[in-house]
Amino acid sequence: MMAVTSAPPQILTMEEYRRDWEPAGWELITIGPTATWRQEWGEWEAIRDIVQNALDETDAYQYGFDKEGLWISDRGKGLAVADFLLGPAKLKPDYARGKFGEGMKIAALALVRMGYKVHVETVGRELWIIFLEQKVNGHVETLAALWRPDGIRVGTRFHIIGYHGSAFEKNFTINLPKSAILASGPSPLGVPVQRFNQLLEPAFTDGPKIYARDIYMQDIRSPYSYNLWGFDMAPDRHGPKSEGDMWDDMGRLWCCVTNITLMRTFLGMVHYPPIVESQEGQMINMTRWRLGADGVTGKGYFDYIGEAAAAWKIAWEREFGKDAVIRTSDRWDNMVKHLGYTPHSVSMLVVDALGQAITTDKELIDASTERLRDAEIIPDDRLTETQLAHLELARAIAKRAHGGASVRGVYASLIPPASDRVRTAGMYSRNTQEIYIDLNQLDRGHNTVDTIIHEMAHHTSGAEDLTEPHSVHMTRLAAYVVGLTHEGSFDELMKDIVW
Repeated sequence: MMAVTSAPPQILTMEEYRRDWEPAGWELITIGPTATWRQEWGEWEAIRDIVQNALDETDAYQYGFDKEGLWISDRGKGLAVADFLLGPAKLKPDYARGKFGEGMKIAALALVRMGYKVHVETVGRELWIIFLEQKVNGHVETLAALWRPDGIRVGTRFHIIGYHGSAFEKNFTINLPKSAILASGPSPLGVPVQRFNQLLEPAFTDGPKIYARDIYMQDIRSPYSYNLWGFDMAPDRHGPKSEGDMWDDMGRLWCCVTNITLMRTFLGMVHYPPIVESQEGQMINMTRWRLGADGVTGKGYFDYIGEAAAAWKIAWEREFGKDAVIRTSDRWDNMVKHLGYTPHSVSMLVVDALGQAITTDKELIDASTERLRDAEIIPDDRLTETQLAHLELARAIAKRAHGGASVRGVYASLIPPASDRVRTAGMYSRNTQEIYIDLNQLDRGHNTVDTIIHEMAHHTSGAEDLTEPHSVHMTRLAAYVVGLTHEGSFDELMKDIVW
């Protein structure tokens, strides 16, 4: 409970000051702005900046209600009378929550204008915030304060007399329980102490919100709330100075997440099209050059994902399946599907970061190409009679099916699997214009014919697997081979074929 001295009127004239207050030992200071300044400020903005000032003092504050109204206190070093004088702004350090320096005075002005009485007790002095009526081309009301030596021994206490509304306690993360924090990671701010970005459970914050340096900034459409330290706010604290910097800081936080359930939700947000609807999913930035390094260890945020690669891989597979890869370009889609995998698009702002843990389409294809380089040609004299008969039929089809402009060679080969999900029946080399048929396919005539037609279609169409041109050429070649067979073009070879 705070003892309240008899309060002055909201508006005081110089005559009233000299008659009633100066004789009692109260001094008068003129703070400066008129009563009409910053009319957009209400109770929330005023309470926000009083608490902000308290948090900058000790990283903590206390609040409560008594019969007169709301009180807010801290245990800092206290305020000097000069701290109430307006500008030039006495800027706080970059790491401070209230780095713009004038919020406390504007807060007092807004409260008095709304009809509340503001009593301040601080180390060695007490103050009443008032409007002073001055005669300058008429009557002007300017913000002022009555003060006298007295006060308290430690800290500062604001008493908002007549206010019995919300203390907005959930708008300050310091009042949330520890269980509200789902994940945290070091922010770029490492002075005077390491600050941590936090992912919060919105059930504890009355819905999804963005907090900037422990203080509510704005709502967000999201599965989560955020408390971020690594970007500058606009002077009115209603948003970031640069919106892109805020998305970068969210990216830094998500780089540090290690919980698989949270990772799965994140992957659903950044997936395109989104599986989990959110405001931030397509905006979060995880590009290396934007993230930078944390403020103490100097470790790059990009590298945190690599350290948690195993967890990210599990989250990815649980969300999209073990056959899922990251799509970097849709031009690879047909090849990816041919290799037995499914491409998934995610926001381009997170592709490189997630690619440290999750296979991309390009990596899958490069690995397949490298694997197929180990294919070994089998000389004809090492084939069984049946395999050689099937190979000769394939060579005859290749020669006849392309009007004499045949491929340069058709060979039996040991071909490694193209991926861990599919075997490779045959290959066509664009560089050498040669076809390789896997030894296993040469055991049966129908497999051999299917393979030679498939690979010849690459030769005639110049197209990749599962594309329309390749499919059209396969259909044409198959029909042509059927026609040649009916004409008896392959009769001599057919007698040794095992279908």
